[in-house]
Amino acid sequence: MIRRPARPAFGRPQRRSAGRGRFGGRRRDRYTDAEMFDPLYPAVIAHQVAPRHPVAGPLARAAARGYIRWMLASPDTRGLGTGLAALYPAGHLAHEYAAGDALLLGAFAPPAALAAWVATYKTHGSPRYSGAIAAIAAGIPAWFATAATTGITNLPTLLGYTLTATTAWSAYTWSDVLKERRRFAEAQAKWETIAGLAGLEGSRLLRTERTRTGVKFKIDLGVEGPSASRLERGDLAEQIARCYGIGADQVRIRTHRKNARIAWIIIQLVDLWSNIVPHPAVTAHDGTPVPAEAAAAGKGQRSILDGPYILGTDPETGDDLTLVVFDEGGARHVDIVGSNGGGKTNTLSNIVQQGAERSDVLTVAIDLGKGVIPTLWREHLHDYAGVGEEDKALAIFEWIDALLDERAIDLAGGTLVPSATSPVVQVIVDEQDTATGFHSAVAADIKPVLDKIHKRGRSLGVVLITAKQRDVVQHTGSKEGKANAYTTIVGRVANTKEMAKALPDWEVTGCPDMSTYGGDAQGVILLVRQGGTWQAGRTRALYDPKTVQALAAAYGPATAHLEPHIATDLPGYTDHHPTPTTTTATTRRTGNPDHRGGDHRRGGSEAPDGRSARPDGHDPDRQTHPDRTGSRDQGWGFDPADDAAVDEAAKGLVEQLDEFIAETLPPPEQATSLEDLKAARERIDNTTVPASVVQAVTDLLAERGTKGARRDELVKHLKMSRSTVAEHLGALRRDGIITSAGQGKAARYYLPDHAPDDHAT
Repeated sequence: MIRRPARPAFGRPQRRSAGRGRFGGRRRDRYTDAEMFDPLYPAVIAHQVAPRHPVAGPLARAAARGYIRWMLASPDTRGLGTGLAALYPAGHLAHEYAAGDALLLGAFAPPAALAAWVATYKTHGSPRYSGAIAAIAAGIPAWFATAATTGITNLPTLLGYTLTATTAWSAYTWSDVLKERRRFAEAQAKWETIAGLAGLEGSRLLRTERTRTGVKFKIDLGVEGPSASRLERGDLAEQIARCYGIGADQVRIRTHRKNARIAWIIIQLVDLWSNIVPHPAVTAHDGTPVPAEAAAAGKGQRSILDGPYILGTDPETGDDLTLVVFDEGGARHVDIVGSNGGGKTNTLSNIVQQGAERSDVLTVAIDLGKGVIPTLWREHLHDYAGVGEEDKALAIFEWIDALLDERAIDLAGGTLVPSATSPVVQVIVDEQDTATGFHSAVAADIKPVLDKIHKRGRSLGVVLITAKQRDVVQHTGSKEGKANAYTTIVGRVANTKEMAKALPDWEVTGCPDMSTYGGDAQGVILLVRQGGTWQAGRTRALYDPKTVQALAAAYGPATAHLEPHIATDLPGYTDHHPTPTTTTATTRRTGNPDHRGGDHRRGGSEAPDGRSARPDGHDPDRQTHPDRTGSRDQGWGFDPADDAAVDEAAKGLVEQLDEFIAETLPPPEQATSLEDLKAARERIDNTTVPASVVQAVTDLLAERGTKGARRDELVKHLKMSRSTVAEHLGALRRDGIITSAGQGKAARYYLPDHAPDDHAT
């Protein structure tokens, strides 16, 4: 016997023309039965894996398949109707087997209604829809209780059941949630019409996806069809917008990254910008204001390496807008561009707020144009300069410049690992044209420092965040930002030309045009990272100045601080920023508790492992006031009459000297010959310092006063080679015009009147 091939579970096999594609090269008029129910095969026909003999006739099977197809075409309404109809004969079973348990059956109605209401309202937020579902859930136990008592064969029960079931079905069918679903289904079903009107008859719909804001079509344009880039440049978006009756800016076309034949057509049917994005630091989930003190509880609770900054939300996907300013690879500079009212201030406020939640971040803000960020966040900023404070800005950039040098020496080619004692410094420069623009009076001094941060700041833990109205050299003064900024943030811009200045290849990467994207909504930004990946959305709302100032005051200054040994060398830094000092022990703790090393006036010594060595078994007053105990240490830290204590102190001193010698720089492998020294001395003796150099050096040292200047600072000031400057300085010292203190890189030069008395040479 020849077995016939098994027929598909739904519908008949479709004929296909060889070599003409899935639909024979013709435009498809409707979906086939098999295609409509492809997703249902695993659930509906799993039992057909193993062949078995039919249990019903062909007509019964066809009727069952037809009814299932009819019901699954609209499961919300037809499925509910089927279930309500099945409840009537089920009531007879309740009458037969649970006639005495009517009250027990009816008791399930209230909890069922409550559970249905909570579950559906939490998901959909619709009172009408949740009410209909709750009524149906409560009606099922009530019906079983009624049927168990009265039976279903009498006319009043039949009429009451019919009326109640019809009312429940109607309430559910016409609920707002199902209306929304039908609207999306109608929108999705329009592709065939859209394809005909937009000239895409040869295209093929691969997939339809519902998004949070509309619908997405995945289209196969074919080999002979127009390219996706051509469709992007053409009027396809306008044609599709006309079909839906929406704005042209609500339709976007994107090319598939891996297949040039594939295009995504994204249609926005819901207003993305009707609601602002609340900031969790100032607004709770229920919309109530958050006290500033409660928000400040998150200050310094995590490290900058724990994750990126969260600036807002992408309304299309619900994803967070993330900004990386530091990761394992180092600092990631940020370039912000936006016209007047383009959202730069709100973006910067979000960056400062996110930095305040990190325990290893210090924020510095410079705004010589409007002073907005220094005014809003003054209570939290580590340093700032506002309108008319050019001198203060120059002082800030001077110590930042020195910080880069000192950290470069400390790290010796490595990358900073952030901590509270070695934090990341994020430098915000708003209204950049007032700092580095062609018309800025301080551009010549600030621009080299910004270029240095762009070039060197990545591994040294200094992040530069610049904001300007136009991304042109007249405002930036340099192209280093474009070359080294890891992330470019574009807010609202005036027109497409300004968009091209901010992101020259924005059309190639598929970015939205920020001159039109988002309409008139506040805080709409585009983040583009290296490599072309991007996000667009809306920043969290920090628009109210009083709220932001209260939040900054609640945060207070950051608890992190610069490395103490570096901070003391930064020009002018310690005049405004106290530097924490560390206490080191001069002697070690002995085995005898009566003879303790260290300074008794400090209440104990520091143990070798860095912990404070407590004097066990002794009264603390005896350490603080040694004279009360009759001790004869007289400020030595030990009793001079005790030979054991003296020996121990001497031993500790020898060990410290050994450690100091071991840590000093090793001598050069080859000693400098006397001939070389003599030649260097002769060059200095024969050097005649130009008057302009003498004037420049003496003016700088007179300005520095008792602080003096290092050789590298003089090299930078004179703009000469290091060897030439060394010869000039040697000649000036020979003639007594200047003096110096210290040796090597630590040497400082002074005018004779300002030199330290104990170090003048």
